[in-house]
Amino acid sequence: MAIVIGANFGYTVLAAAGIALQCFVTGLSVVGARKKYNVAYPDNGGGRFADKLSDADWVAFNNIKRVSDNYSEQVGSVLVMLLAAGMFQPKIAAGFGAVYMLGRFVYGRAYVAKGPAARIYGAPLMGISFMGLIITAVYNAALVTVLA
Repeated sequence: MAIVIGANFGYTVLAAAGIALQCFVTGLSVVGARKKYNVAYPDNGGGRFADKLSDADWVAFNNIKRVSDNYSEQVGSVLVMLLAAGMFQPKIAAGFGAVYMLGRFVYGRAYVAKGPAARIYGAPLMGISFMGLIITAVYNAALVTVLA
């Protein structure tokens, strides 16, 4: 069976673009934090510049940096699964992508405001939506290959 990418795949592409843009903006927040806390490159929060910060400023900088790093660590897998799932079920995949972005937003805001323990507010949305993408992609791929 051939995979035909229909017009609804545009929803998936929009979700992927939204995730990519959100990841980029999250990275820009680190640029702002570097200026605010005077942490120059190549210091990633544990070097000579960060050593000069107060404990509170060090934690604040590293919370912002960690949110960005975590997004960068996961965005590749999420986009691959989003696009794979979207080849079969574009609107469902886009919906999972939108939920993932919402989870990322809540995760980032909570982490920066209240620290690592507050990740719990956004992490479930991210995890459920990512698992939904994996299940959608694998199930539909199995239907057109192994079970065909």
